[in-house]
Amino acid sequence: MPELPEVETIKNSLEKKIKGNIISSIEVLKKKSFRGNQNKVWGLEILSLGRRGKNLYFKLEKENNLLIHLKMTGQLIYQTKNKIEDLKHQRVVINFNDKSRLVFNDLRIFGWIKLFNNKDLEKEFTILGPEPFFKEFNDGYLKKILTRSRRAIKLSLLDQKKISGIGNIYANEALYQAKILPIRPSNSLTDKEIKKLRLGIIKVLRKGIKYKGSTAADENYRLPDGSKGQYQTHFKVYQKNGKKCHQCKKLIKKIKLGGRGTFYCPVCQK
Repeated sequence: MPELPEVETIKNSLEKKIKGNIISSIEVLKKKSFRGNQNKVWGLEILSLGRRGKNLYFKLEKENNLLIHLKMTGQLIYQTKNKIEDLKHQRVVINFNDKSRLVFNDLRIFGWIKLFNNKDLEKEFTILGPEPFFKEFNDGYLKKILTRSRRAIKLSLLDQKKISGIGNIYANEALYQAKILPIRPSNSLTDKEIKKLRLGIIKVLRKGIKYKGSTAADENYRLPDGSKGQYQTHFKVYQKNGKKCHQCKKLIKKIKLGGRGTFYCPVCQK
């Protein structure tokens, strides 16, 4: 599932291509993939693009918004009028006045596009915790939410109501960066470890954005031009099961935690 760096990369890429465009029509090829009356936004201009956590949204005229969650296999592929091509799993097609289009391609049909007005969109975001780049995401806030929980620290990082934007990839990488074992109880971290973890989270997310996201082994994540991200070439532990830790040279291990693959170094992480 695309996480904060991947969605930020998609937003930045699309902003250059579709901001200011007018939606001429929307074709809903899979009813489950679009929620709302698509005809309502025909003829409206895309004023800006934004991101909140793992969500991407387009702000339109007349206080309308298209909120997009890519879930497991969703992709947003931009096609110019000279390169129109039907994709194998396209579910929604947003056509623009310049004859270009944005295709929502989704193999497993878990992702969606929803229509919201400004007020309802703001309400939708109230359930999300602060992002790691927000001012309020400081050592004090992180300590507050962790000391209240005995669950594994990795699961706390994945809780979007506490911290928004972090998913499985960057939780693994951040915990390795901070030298913290993923199964440690959240309330067992010292003040020093909490600070290291916060800085580790920010570092791996920034690096993920720098390298335009991670196209991991499933290869589902794509930029709007169809290209892959490159952060996967910088993974330290994620999907490195059985390979040597780049610091201590011991083998990286894999366990299941909360139903997700969890990778760690048994020597470097305590």
